[in-house]
Amino acid sequence: LYTLLAACLTCFSCQEQDMMHYDETPAIYFANEALSVSNTQADSISHTFFVYKADVTRDTVRVLIRAMGMPVDYDRPVKLVQINAGEPDAAVAGTHYVAFDDPAIRDSFYIPAGEVSKFIPIVLLRDQSLASSEVRLSMELEANEHFRQGIDDWRMFLVKTTDEATKPDNWDKFWYIFFGSSWGTEKMRLIIQSTGLTDFVNTPDDTGYLYWLRNTASQALEEYNAAHPDAPLCEADGTPVTFEK
Repeated sequence: LYTLLAACLTCFSCQEQDMMHYDETPAIYFANEALSVSNTQADSISHTFFVYKADVTRDTVRVLIRAMGMPVDYDRPVKLVQINAGEPDAAVAGTHYVAFDDPAIRDSFYIPAGEVSKFIPIVLLRDQSLASSEVRLSMELEANEHFRQGIDDWRMFLVKTTDEATKPDNWDKFWYIFFGSSWGTEKMRLIIQSTGLTDFVNTPDDTGYLYWLRNTASQALEEYNAAHPDAPLCEADGTPVTFEK
């Protein structure tokens, strides 16, 4: 019995030692998770210039990447490429986004020394074509001298951008309480212009502020309709803008 126990302990010790000395090229991947800051992430981000004034010509979304393995004491560049170039709805480098090899941003793609994660910037450009369309920037993290590719499902990421109004994903779960269940481009424009609210992803905790948003937007609608008695504010299909539930 003692001999068997000793053999088992020796075997376990060898396995543990092998595991401690296991070494493999670090892998790189997109963090496939919902984030509590900025845009939600998971496997894609939807962006619109509609919420910004006309003089805003570019905007930056930040995408979280992670490295498998231990941190090192030097910066490790990562290789980011577009994989849907040429497709009908694909974003075009230099037109819809700043190319990844552009000197202005190419040095931003790396995992810093002592770290295993980083938000990398994707700089989007407000081209006129976005006023009536949405483009897709499908990206992949490729292998390089520092990293191999990580899990297949996590090495690609999608950023969509447009200059049209887009219905917030949480409208029917949260914003309808304050702005009513109906949604449309003109209603969205009125809310943004009257309140200054542009972030519909991260919802405020201040109930007083939320009711101020509703009251301010409602008042703006009343004032508009009073000034245009023969042409109240409506959506493109003729549906009147309202804040009723």
